[in-house]
Amino acid sequence: MKRATLVGIVSLFVFLGGCANQAVIAEKRAAFQNSIPKCYSEKECELMWSAARRWVLNNAGQKFQHVTDDFIETYNPPQNSPRLAARVIKEPLNDGSGYKIVVSTWCNNMFGCQPDSWDAALSFNRQVSSVKPPSF
Repeated sequence: MKRATLVGIVSLFVFLGGCANQAVIAEKRAAFQNSIPKCYSEKECELMWSAARRWVLNNAGQKFQHVTDDFIETYNPPQNSPRLAARVIKEPLNDGSGYKIVVSTWCNNMFGCQPDSWDAALSFNRQVSSVKPPSF
């Protein structure tokens, strides 16, 4: 009887922990979507794209595989690696007024990435969004 009760309690904590984790992920996903960097002038986009390349260089655990004017991608991480890989795409805004710079981060480890892929993506958004052209 005690064993069944203990198993039930442990199962409940595992279930609740999983639910809490899903809530945290949903919160981070929403924060990510709401903070995607956007640029509207050629100079602003150029500076932000440069910041995106710098962020990938300094934060991804993989080397660059492709770098163009609107696409950055690292190599995929080796099996079981917690080190981040990244892909960044500069996409036109729907209204044609500028671009959004969208990052995807991932690793190849069932226990998660180091740093956490959502935290890394939020860091990317903050860093790239903070770059603004000087005003004269």
